[in-house]
Amino acid sequence: MPSNRQDFVGPILLAIFAYLASMLTRAFQRSLEQNVPADPLSELVIQGRGKNKQTKGRLVEHVIIDNFMTDQSKLNKLQDSKLWEDCVASGSKWWDGKSKPRNIWEELNQNIWNQRLEGKDAIGFEYWCDVFMDNGPGTWHIDKDEVAFEQSDKLITPIMGAMYYGFNHTSSSSSDNNRIIGGGHLHLINADFRDNPLEFDVVRKDEIVEISPDFNRVVIFNSSKWHRVTRVTGGKRYAFVSNVNSHVPEVFAKKQG
Repeated sequence: MPSNRQDFVGPILLAIFAYLASMLTRAFQRSLEQNVPADPLSELVIQGRGKNKQTKGRLVEHVIIDNFMTDQSKLNKLQDSKLWEDCVASGSKWWDGKSKPRNIWEELNQNIWNQRLEGKDAIGFEYWCDVFMDNGPGTWHIDKDEVAFEQSDKLITPIMGAMYYGFNHTSSSSSDNNRIIGGGHLHLINADFRDNPLEFDVVRKDEIVEISPDFNRVVIFNSSKWHRVTRVTGGKRYAFVSNVNSHVPEVFAKKQG
């Protein structure tokens, strides 16, 4: 009998040990998930990760600031659709962040980044305007130095990015052509260049964070990770985009040289 009892004690103790080890492992994983460090490219983002009633999906590194622009005269100026169209047509531009702003877009860069840690040690800011119409969804992409990537396969990404919705698409004063009926949402996912974007809409759908393009809203996000804009189902969606850079992109470096 004693030997038979010992035969049972060993497996029972082993099972108890395995159970306790499993519980400890789960507790450790939960603690890690609650204290996920920022991506090395955005380690200065310590002011919070935004999530509100208009955001769905799993938390990723981003901050949402509503009612951003308090200067009413500047906000009124931004209601001119031609101003946005001209910005779109002129393509991306560079501002060093030290010289006096030359236009309203560089003033916006100053407004967005002046009080944020990400902008303190920046070499400068690349900025442009986007317009999306009813022409299909934008593709998943990461922001990078396109020239460096094409010419030497170097992947150089920004420190952080921002998107600002300064044009009131829902205002009664907006023309029908400029009014958004639906769509035009920003999609974010906690995935970098090592991840396959073909998986996002299939097996990682629940991880996508969707942010609506509300008027006078700024979204600060890690633009070195995959993101896109969903299809606009009527009208146009204007947005101002700004990236904080720790280097001067090749296309601007050549112009400066």
